[in-house]
Amino acid sequence: MPHDASQGLRGPKPLLSGVKTPALENVSRKWWRALAALGTWLAASGAASCGAESDKQTYDPVALGMTSQDPPVYADGETEIYVVKRAVSLPITVPSPADLDLLSPVVPPYTRTPWITNKDVKVQVSWTISNLDKEAHNVEILLDPWNEFARYVPGVSVGDEETVPDLSGIDLLMRVEAMNRKKGVFTFEDMDEVAVDLATVQNIIGAAAGTMAEGVNGLVNHAFEIHNRSSDDRLVKAYIPSTIAGLVGFDIGLRASEQGNIAIEIVVEITDFAGNRVSTDEALKIDGTMWITPAATLTAPTGDVR
Repeated sequence: MPHDASQGLRGPKPLLSGVKTPALENVSRKWWRALAALGTWLAASGAASCGAESDKQTYDPVALGMTSQDPPVYADGETEIYVVKRAVSLPITVPSPADLDLLSPVVPPYTRTPWITNKDVKVQVSWTISNLDKEAHNVEILLDPWNEFARYVPGVSVGDEETVPDLSGIDLLMRVEAMNRKKGVFTFEDMDEVAVDLATVQNIIGAAAGTMAEGVNGLVNHAFEIHNRSSDDRLVKAYIPSTIAGLVGFDIGLRASEQGNIAIEIVVEITDFAGNRVSTDEALKIDGTMWITPAATLTAPTGDVR
């Protein structure tokens, strides 16, 4: 189950005063104005937190919204699921052919040695979610991680009486009251856990490849469940790799079981501990292109729904 949370930016291309945040997909002009105001507030509150460290970058806000006119992505006459997502590609330096030659040794579960590990680059995501309607909504914030080898895409398991989406890397369910907002942070520690979970899931799915092993879907969802931390998780401990590939991007999303006008805006912060893994003069890519493209998509086998 998703977790129930009842609870001037410095960057390569900073926003000028009065300039709107990046374009939303399928959001009306009415919601544009609300999101622009939200972006101004975020920029003002975030400026004070920006340090002077040369290896730390804070990027322009990224906005995403769903509207009351959006069609469901899934409907079976009983269940409707509404989802919007946006890809966020981190400006990781692309390895040269010479770099790749040095990375040729295989490090399981990967096909070679990772270009970046979770020790090289740390990521933090601050978020603000806004309900623009006159009635409350229950909504999930979704974050699905990518490393250079895999982009995780949750599947859906369909039973006779119930449809259950697989968990995202972070799956945070909350109630947002009418004309209200909530804010929070997926901390560096949270995002590091997501990187570990993705590597663990790659191992779990890889171990089941070519077999009809039962329980794989349950293990994958257990690994990503927000309350389960890899440091003390006995169930998946054997699948945690010794080397954890670092994040190169993620999909940010919203999911609800009813239509609504809901928006989220995030601010991404990256710290480059390696000193040469983040392109400091480049911005996040949110137009569908990627700085580093994962080698494959990864989805858990469907599970039994009783």
